[in-house]
Amino acid sequence: MLVRTALTGACCALLLAGATGCQGDDVQPQGAQAKGSAGPANGPSEAVLAVRKAADVTTGAKSSRTRTTMTMQNADRVVKLTGQGMFDYVRHIGSLTVDAPKDSGIVGPLQEILTPDALYMKNGSPGVPKDKWVRLAIDGLADGNLVSGGATDPGTSFEILRGVNDDVVLVGSEKLGADTVRHYRGTLDIRKAHDLTAPEVRGPLAAALKTFDGAPIPFDAYLDDAGRLRKVEESFAFVMGPDQAKTATAKVLSAAELYDFGVVVDVKPPEAKDLYVAPNPSGTPAGRG
Repeated sequence: MLVRTALTGACCALLLAGATGCQGDDVQPQGAQAKGSAGPANGPSEAVLAVRKAADVTTGAKSSRTRTTMTMQNADRVVKLTGQGMFDYVRHIGSLTVDAPKDSGIVGPLQEILTPDALYMKNGSPGVPKDKWVRLAIDGLADGNLVSGGATDPGTSFEILRGVNDDVVLVGSEKLGADTVRHYRGTLDIRKAHDLTAPEVRGPLAAALKTFDGAPIPFDAYLDDAGRLRKVEESFAFVMGPDQAKTATAKVLSAAELYDFGVVVDVKPPEAKDLYVAPNPSGTPAGRG
């Protein structure tokens, strides 16, 4: 069942404002019955186990830099957002600089700090001083920040792979830059991922469960020889319109590439004095944004 939602976040508002529900893309992974893949009767296949294990292996690398791309498309518009940053998988914190289209209303690159509890954004809201951050609680974001910030939290990108279904197959070996990686394709289940993710980083998936209808979400994952996630692409679909009778959808492809593992990540949440406090109609502060 689709759940009504109004996605928050400066970037998704460009395309997804007024979305009424979220689901996995209906596209089925190619080669789901590939020769040699083990079915559920034989237990998880090697492909399933490799992708599921990648979350722990990548966390064990402690940190990385990341490049992100998010492409959002509906019948009227295509919006592409690109970002780069770094993430600490031990402290569960990272930063991104996201470049938005010129007609987005966002002045300059969008600065983001991501934690399991909050998304902090600077330069993303009209009327907010340029030196102030806006804090968005993850549990208040209808999609758990899977797409709201214009880039899926890199940590969540691979934590969600814990919920892969039994249809995962090895597509083959490919080049990613100078490295050879193994390309896997399949679908994942957010509920399963939530249940298998550590409680301290479960917040984004818990929030997403309030919105997504349980349909499988297609993904492509690329692992290196050490089993670390080097690139992941995940497809989401959002049902648009003011009521559930409207079936127009916006498709979102979120991609993250991880590299430079072990990099020092000197990121911390903004202090209270650096947060924007929105005035209420009487002109006095109304609380943190």
